[in-house]
Amino acid sequence: MAVQEHEAAGTAVAAGAGPYYRPRRIGHCNIYVGVLDPSMDFYTNVVGLREAYRRPAINAGFLTNGNTHHDIGMVDVVGPRGRGYTPGLNHLAWELETQIDLVDGFRRAIADGVEYDRTIDHEISHSVYNKDPDGNVNEVYADTRMRWYKDRFGEVRRSNPPWYPGDVEPDGNVNYEIDPEIVRVEGAVFHPVKITGACMVLDDYEAGYAYYTGQIGLSPVVGGADAPYAVLGGTCGLRDLSLFRGRAGRGPGLHHMNFMCAGEEDLERSIARAKRDGVDIVAEIDHPARRALVVASPDRLKINFYVDRGDGLPDLEGLEEERAIYLV
Repeated sequence: MAVQEHEAAGTAVAAGAGPYYRPRRIGHCNIYVGVLDPSMDFYTNVVGLREAYRRPAINAGFLTNGNTHHDIGMVDVVGPRGRGYTPGLNHLAWELETQIDLVDGFRRAIADGVEYDRTIDHEISHSVYNKDPDGNVNEVYADTRMRWYKDRFGEVRRSNPPWYPGDVEPDGNVNYEIDPEIVRVEGAVFHPVKITGACMVLDDYEAGYAYYTGQIGLSPVVGGADAPYAVLGGTCGLRDLSLFRGRAGRGPGLHHMNFMCAGEEDLERSIARAKRDGVDIVAEIDHPARRALVVASPDRLKINFYVDRGDGLPDLEGLEEERAIYLV
């Protein structure tokens, strides 16, 4: 099943032309969890991702279904990297075409005075990190030539080697899997194809919109800085990020994650199974544009499993925001 829509390499934005990067898509969400083992079990047996690898030194785990090296990463709040945090978002990750795009964008951003918290060689990818105006961490990365499905399973005990963009000549090849083999986790409640988006609630909505469009380089799909909410996408043409304004009863931070399922018939079986098994259901959507079930993890993080019933955005005219938030 081809799920990695491909854009030709060499798409870095020219200096002075606007955003520093042009992400293809959201690559993964990394979250803080209360206890690692039950959370890994939930994301395997309910969400339907298989365990890829763990990093015992930081009490972290990573899961995939073959779409990429991980759709979900998680760090235990009692581990050395999670200490002082509560369950919720660690970071959003944005996948670029090539290492050249990453290094070129980083250099232009630094030249313009943009600040970064860290740069990391993850071996499977090179990454740069900074924060949006609300303080939410974002990772921009490009994969390396390491074949993660051969070399990144089990326990990873070695530390990340030092890396700074441009230290070595960046690779101009496309290193992500163009046509990955999707693995179905038999026995799981859901069977997603891949993570396709995240929904963020922002206190400083206007500044956040400017950050995600002007710095990260996502393109507006619907809404804008003056609208109640906005939907942004990468070059693959998906709806990768929705931004909503914070208000009473809707606090800032990660609202939910979106996982696309293969088909409505399969999703209906999963919905029936979730109800039988007592999965914590937050919302059920049966709209002309989308069939979906939103469930909560053991830490009350929300996951939206969906199948769209048509192309393009749904007609949201007159629809209250609390319903629209799961449709966009």
